[in-house]
Amino acid sequence: GCGKGFLLYEFKLLFPEIEVYGLDISKYAISNAKEEVKSSIIYGNANSLPWEDNTFDLVISINTLHCLHNYDLIKALNEIERVSKKNKYICVESYRNEEEKANLLYWQVSCEAFNTPLEWQWWFELSKYTGDYSFIYFE
Repeated sequence: GCGKGFLLYEFKLLFPEIEVYGLDISKYAISNAKEEVKSSIIYGNANSLPWEDNTFDLVISINTLHCLHNYDLIKALNEIERVSKKNKYICVESYRNEEEKANLLYWQVSCEAFNTPLEWQWWFELSKYTGDYSFIYFE
């Protein structure tokens, strides 16, 4: 879910020698992406990544898995594992109480997977996800 590629662009500014690739389900975002990285962004879905096994040294998913229905989470997590050589990082929206859950409901209009940290950890274990992860809360 790289959107218009701003994070990809920042990586390229910091490390000009690296190759970066992004994926997004929004054709609008891709067509309006940063020109410097636009050719590296592919239209697609997290459930079926268009790359070979062990392609990337680092795979990052920041605040995108919540857009999937719970029944799609294992596929997406398995895909992240599959295309990564080793290093992975996921940041997901979560909630610790009813107030944060309500804030998440109102803030993330595309949110489908509402999970507490314990529930996210359950998904990670079920899918055998081995990377790092963190949570963001809407306090």
